[in-house]
Amino acid sequence: MTTGPMPHSGDYMRIFARTPMTGTAMRIAITLAGHISFDGTYRGAPKGFAAFTMSELETITNLCGRTVRRALDELAELFGLTIKRRHHDRHLFQFTDICDSQIHAPELEEDAPKPSITKRVVDAVKPQKKRVTGLQSPPSLYTRTKSNNYTPSVIQILEGAGSVHQTPFADVIEKAKQGTDAENMDAQFLWQGFHLVNTRNDNPVAPLSWLIAFVRKAKPCYNQMKPKASVKPEQAPVCTDPVILMAKPAKVANRQFHECDLKRAIGREAYDQRVIAIQTKYGANRFAAQLAVHGQAVKEGTINP
Repeated sequence: MTTGPMPHSGDYMRIFARTPMTGTAMRIAITLAGHISFDGTYRGAPKGFAAFTMSELETITNLCGRTVRRALDELAELFGLTIKRRHHDRHLFQFTDICDSQIHAPELEEDAPKPSITKRVVDAVKPQKKRVTGLQSPPSLYTRTKSNNYTPSVIQILEGAGSVHQTPFADVIEKAKQGTDAENMDAQFLWQGFHLVNTRNDNPVAPLSWLIAFVRKAKPCYNQMKPKASVKPEQAPVCTDPVILMAKPAKVANRQFHECDLKRAIGREAYDQRVIAIQTKYGANRFAAQLAVHGQAVKEGTINP
């Protein structure tokens, strides 16, 4: 906490207005400045701090979590924004550079004696260093990392792909091919293949996700040239049962029609005698014997199949 006068919301807004920043960072900065505690009790935060959870920041600003973290990182560089994490409560946010810069300092400088002309000239020649009072601002919790968040999300498809190592997509290809069939393939080869596919499909631009999917699905050429092992069909075992062989000429589904037609043609007694003869000779049951009798009758032309 600073012992000097604490800035108010209007002071924060004037400083934000004079500082170039992105629109998302401005939205986060205004949200934090509008909820700073000046009495030590507002939202459970001490004086000079704003209390928020990350979910509350995302909801109030209508921004996604990744955008909020990038905006906090930008504010940490511009205004020394520090974050004190409290796992089961709201985090504490403070603009340390603004609190330490003594916003009311111009009023005190009016009464101070003006420096001599020589000193003013020397000071103008020397490069001005940023004045730091008290302890230096701690580093941001959200440090920049080499990830796809800072890679362009759209790829311009050109007739000549060029060198992938002169683009930010070389690291993307190297990471995407890890653990895939394309792990040992050259990044430049994959880059040229991606451009050829999109040129053939008349795509002037392609999203970054297409490149990642292309790399993960790429197959080395030698995998495609491997001959497929021919699968020999299994031969059905040869049937040697004479009862089954005799029943083949007649369809099983028409057995009731075959029985009626054959009884009408040769009589019921002759039909039963044929069935009993098959049962006695081959030891088959009555149903199998009937089918064998029907097959023999179809083979002889006595009934239709």
